[in-house]
Amino acid sequence: MDWRFWYRWYTLPEDPGEWPASYYSPTVQLPGDPQAFFPQARDGARSIDSDALEAAAAWAEAHNSAALLVLHRGVVQLERYWQGIGADSLFTGRAMTRSLIPPLVAVAMLEGAIGSVDDPLARYLPEWSDDPRGRITVRQLLQNLSGLENALLANDPDPGNKNTQLSLSSDFRAAALNFGLENTPGEFFALSNANAQLLGAVLESATGEAYEDYLNSRLWAPLGAGPAELYVDRPGGMPAVFCCFRATPRDWLRYGDALARDGQMGDRQLWPAGWVEEMTSPSPVYPNYGYQVWVGNPPGPLRPYMQDREDGAPHGEPILAEEVFFLEGGGYRTLYILPDQELVILRLGYFDADWKTSALPNIVLAGLEQTG
Repeated sequence: MDWRFWYRWYTLPEDPGEWPASYYSPTVQLPGDPQAFFPQARDGARSIDSDALEAAAAWAEAHNSAALLVLHRGVVQLERYWQGIGADSLFTGRAMTRSLIPPLVAVAMLEGAIGSVDDPLARYLPEWSDDPRGRITVRQLLQNLSGLENALLANDPDPGNKNTQLSLSSDFRAAALNFGLENTPGEFFALSNANAQLLGAVLESATGEAYEDYLNSRLWAPLGAGPAELYVDRPGGMPAVFCCFRATPRDWLRYGDALARDGQMGDRQLWPAGWVEEMTSPSPVYPNYGYQVWVGNPPGPLRPYMQDREDGAPHGEPILAEEVFFLEGGGYRTLYILPDQELVILRLGYFDADWKTSALPNIVLAGLEQTG
């Protein structure tokens, strides 16, 4: 382990779940290409019942939220901020960051840099050319079915833990490549930071471009999003692909809208049409996860982070929509996409013991029904 790791280790914030912005250092900037934001609904002309929107805002505020934005048919119905956050504040999405990866994989396939999601990793990661881990596929990384060891330790950091090493390392790629094989690839679901970071390594190797440049040129700038930043292992090094992307609430909402439209932005298609349907199709192993995004409702009130385990997110009652998928980060940051309703809901904020994933979308959906 190197000095940068130990510096980060000995200066860890008291709350391991919510690092302050100053701790994410160094960073690399994405310039984006800022464009006009969505139009705002006028009073008396909202397509969602105002009482329902206020009820959603009240629920969000009572559950430790910092921002709540609701977009319906391309028009902002509600935009509310708390806790010193505003429309132009950079806010970390934590694990929502990894959900930026799937469209980049689709674009890399369109450009011929990646052949197929069923390509073995050995094709892109020379370190695993003669290693059993090289037979893991890109698809299995996307679905968190790699079989790599799950080294997550909830609220119990340990310098010897591989996930801690990945989070604090001065070489994110090397730290991710250090995860060993624990289960047969394709047979066991386990949400993993290493899977996401390895996808970033695959993209860098396949395209010959730095991850931050590829993200900016193929996705972030085409979205019309503004400046954002990624946490980097060292100056000039690799960004964290699994966590900690900082963007404004409005730009997170832009990404949700693009997902709801399957990448169709005016006369421009940001990624191959039909990709969102593929990336939101669950694997046969785990019904609530697609390609680095959560899908649908679990069979009970808890949505496990690992197959056959009780650790997970309190989902609550089912979300009352036929089609729903969402990005989720620590502290229950959530970007909900409901394509059938042309509805996107963003909740940014912090951990709340009484959180339920389904609460906000169901309140908003009830208001949508009331307006016809």
